[in-house]
Amino acid sequence: MIQRIVFMLIALSITAACQPEPSENPRADQPRVLLISIDGFRYDYFDLGQTPALDRLVEGGVAVDSLHHVFPTKTFPTHYSVVTGKYPGHHGVVANNMWDPDRDARFSLGNRDAVGDGFWYQGGEPIWVTAEKQGMTTATYFWPGSEARIQGVRPTYWKMYDGDVPHEERIDQVLEWVDMPAGERPELITLYFSTVDSAGHRWGPREAPVQEALEEIDGHLNRLLDALETRGVLDEFYVLLTSDHGMSRVDFDRYIMLDDYLDLSKVRVSDWGPAAQIWATEMPVDDIVESLEDAHPNLRVWAKEDIPERYQFDTHRRVPDVLAEADMGWMISNKPYMAGRSQFQLYGMHGWDPALSEMHGGFAMMGPGFVSGSKSPAVRSVDLYELMAHVLGLTPADNDGSLDPFLPYLNSDQAVTYTSHQFDCDGSPVEARVAPAHMALHWQNEVHVLDRIETDEENHHQFEATGLAFEFDQDEASVEIDDRFDADCVVIQ
Repeated sequence: MIQRIVFMLIALSITAACQPEPSENPRADQPRVLLISIDGFRYDYFDLGQTPALDRLVEGGVAVDSLHHVFPTKTFPTHYSVVTGKYPGHHGVVANNMWDPDRDARFSLGNRDAVGDGFWYQGGEPIWVTAEKQGMTTATYFWPGSEARIQGVRPTYWKMYDGDVPHEERIDQVLEWVDMPAGERPELITLYFSTVDSAGHRWGPREAPVQEALEEIDGHLNRLLDALETRGVLDEFYVLLTSDHGMSRVDFDRYIMLDDYLDLSKVRVSDWGPAAQIWATEMPVDDIVESLEDAHPNLRVWAKEDIPERYQFDTHRRVPDVLAEADMGWMISNKPYMAGRSQFQLYGMHGWDPALSEMHGGFAMMGPGFVSGSKSPAVRSVDLYELMAHVLGLTPADNDGSLDPFLPYLNSDQAVTYTSHQFDCDGSPVEARVAPAHMALHWQNEVHVLDRIETDEENHHQFEATGLAFEFDQDEASVEIDDRFDADCVVIQ
């Protein structure tokens, strides 16, 4: 027995000697990511009220003009695009309410079984799945998709969504995760708040209740940042403050009744609002399109194959046969749903074309690789997955995003900013906000994000994105936006 004990002690000592010291751990100095979403936080809410925590993030890292989201600009599709780097037309979460023709089943936010069913999310790989598969620990305090087992994987720590959980409790839990010992604490944490969105829907954007909700959240975020700083770990985190969409004003008298133009008994409408997703059941696609084309001055309609290319709302089987989209501020509904509504309790909405500036979300980023005082024009939400994978040292899964717009900001030892250029394009003003590797094209009430294309010509700048092109030199420029705008330009300044 004594010999056996001695042998075990020797074996244990050898095993312990073979273990790496904390400094030898390849992840010991690996930065962590704190991904925060304020639902419905529009790009221009940074100046809405007293928000010292938001100011702290903007001033301490990179102030970003706005976050260009995906179509449709609704909560589940946009949140899932942030964490997968894919467009809804590719990852398959195509709406808050959607239909799957293969399963002949419907998904809705109120169906808890569907929300927690990994079947609906298999078209993309969330950053927490990527991290877990590569040996990291992750924690999600609410995020669309995080309740489901995706590719057989869940976050190490996750919460079933409950909007009634006090914000203070959410912050306390994040700090508990931060305080865990090495080997248990998560390298990736997500955090989510919904009250700004709720106030925006009820009262409209930038109204007093929206400001109050934002200031309340900001107070909790300030406590979180203070606590991280006190613990001496704030500089270890990349803090990405994001949002899922903006908000626009709607009114009761700006509703388009789809059943004025279409026999709804012969089609399936899987999602309503700013856009209607319509399936051909007893009515051919061509007949649906013909019935809705030119039916209302504030309505556009496309068969699936004709949806604007830049929406990238195309290949997945859950993309509907027909898409109808209303103008900004207009909604699509039906007479039975609207009948008897004497009170109107919806003054804010989202879900329109993601290029529309009012659909852009707020975004700021701070972390050890960013220099304070940096500024960036609008960036795309699908690029954030690549950014998170990069700073976490992960090999990214297949995605639609790019790290390129962020690299100049990560690789600089001084603050990085952008230049602004004004053009007259056949009588239409255009502004180009040009960063080292990307640009934001401001035209009318739209903001588009394009990638820099390297050229051999000095002082010639060329940018492209799906359905978009812009190039300029010292004297002239040209612009293309879908098939809607194609013009030569002259420099104003």
